[in-house]
Amino acid sequence: MPDNFLTFQKFNDPGLADSICELLRSQGIDCRVANEAPTFDVSFANNKIDPTYHLKVPSGDFVRAHAALEAYYARQLNTLDPDYYLFAFSDDELLDIIQHPDEWGALDYALAKHLLAQQGKPVTPEQEAATQEHRLAELSKTEPAHTQWIFFAYLLAVVFGLGGFFLGYAMAFSKKNLPNGQQVFVYSPGDRRHGRRVMVISAITFFYWLWVILAGFDSLTPWAM
Repeated sequence: MPDNFLTFQKFNDPGLADSICELLRSQGIDCRVANEAPTFDVSFANNKIDPTYHLKVPSGDFVRAHAALEAYYARQLNTLDPDYYLFAFSDDELLDIIQHPDEWGALDYALAKHLLAQQGKPVTPEQEAATQEHRLAELSKTEPAHTQWIFFAYLLAVVFGLGGFFLGYAMAFSKKNLPNGQQVFVYSPGDRRHGRRVMVISAITFFYWLWVILAGFDSLTPWAM
């Protein structure tokens, strides 16, 4: 069974997304670029900042894709502008990049390793592996759903049905992608149980109101004839 394509990186610039995709393809890594901008902004915020171009890679190729990008940028370090902001970072700030690679680009990660090595503090493969394992453990932790959100989901489920169903589904089944291509649930088992209950209540409410409407329509039918 082929790997699922998951979002590997997000971009505001479609041209940059396409160029990174071509780079990965040159290394034998399949990828595709998709515009994930919503057709309708429910918040009416018209947000132009959030990156909407998603570079998708098979989940099993995430590690290879990270390595390919790091190797590519490691060969480009000599071409960087001397004013590039990482050159002013302290050793502790560079170590923070090594410890949180998912929050930085492949270029910054490769440059941080290079600069630490120049300072006599090279990152060994063993240290890098241990740091990545620790970071994956941190990112795998579930997030608590806000009590107000859970209450609101139950309220919508009881009153409106379908509105609560979508909130319940988000609580029960939302997942996040890890840097190694794995997917984990966003919310804790307890919050996911709340989500499933909200879905059940929403379905009951929906069919109840549907029955009420249809029953009322049937009662009016003889008068209409």
